[in-house]
Amino acid sequence: MKIKNGANIQGISYKMRKVLVHANKVWEDYGQELVITCGMDGEHSAGSLHYYGLAVDLRTNYFDNSVLEQIKHELVLALGDDYDVFLHKTHMHVEYDPK
Repeated sequence: MKIKNGANIQGISYKMRKVLVHANKVWEDYGQELVITCGMDGEHSAGSLHYYGLAVDLRTNYFDNSVLEQIKHELVLALGDDYDVFLHKTHMHVEYDPK
């Protein structure tokens, strides 16, 4: 697992540890190294969970769309209902957001 140069995960919630452990395994299963591209850094919409240490963005540019859908599915199953997984054009956003 790598942290992109300039990305800051210092201060993220312990609730995100589960995300990083599972994502790291899934990325390895698909032959890639997990890269965290954003944690507490960056500019996000008002109220973004990034600002509370409850969201991370993960690099996905080396996967094609069919693989991305499978990876998303695997993470959703592993993380459970308290986490949301969103695919964006340049990354995967995962957040802790219990209902």
